[in-house]
Amino acid sequence: MALFARMNPLEAEDLIECWPHHRWHYRSIQDLINYQKEHKNDSQIEEITLNEPLLESIKAGGFVNPFLVTHTWYPICGSQRLRAALELPEEVRKNTVVRVCRFTQPVWNPLFKWPDKEESMKAAQIWFQMAEVVFKTVYCIPKDKSGHDMLFYEEFGNKLHWDIRDGPKK
Repeated sequence: MALFARMNPLEAEDLIECWPHHRWHYRSIQDLINYQKEHKNDSQIEEITLNEPLLESIKAGGFVNPFLVTHTWYPICGSQRLRAALELPEEVRKNTVVRVCRFTQPVWNPLFKWPDKEESMKAAQIWFQMAEVVFKTVYCIPKDKSGHDMLFYEEFGNKLHWDIRDGPKK
């Protein structure tokens, strides 16, 4: 499966049935940014390279898809959108409400306890990527309000150099 693929919707819905406990919230974008600061995730979001086409899409049509976050509100699905939100005026962030699906317990923590740290990180990464693909398949619409394919923004953002993910540029 390609990194930005969606899966069979029926299979994805079956997988949602066995997800860890989660809860849906309505929060302002500013609340999501504030949660990052409370849980010391804010520097990670600020270090994500700005996806300018995504920012323009958000400015033109708002946030069309929900966010998926961990119990500490760190985005599993939506980190590029949250980074783009930092570029919006604070008043807009305070008045823009989005849907957020939040895992209530860190069920992935045992993966980080595997003795082989490299394998441990791979297992956790696969778990989060699978959760993201399932979530996007079931809950995200495929096009923004201008009719542009949302996969374009994902692929464009992934091609950018992110110091937090790729290390400093050489």
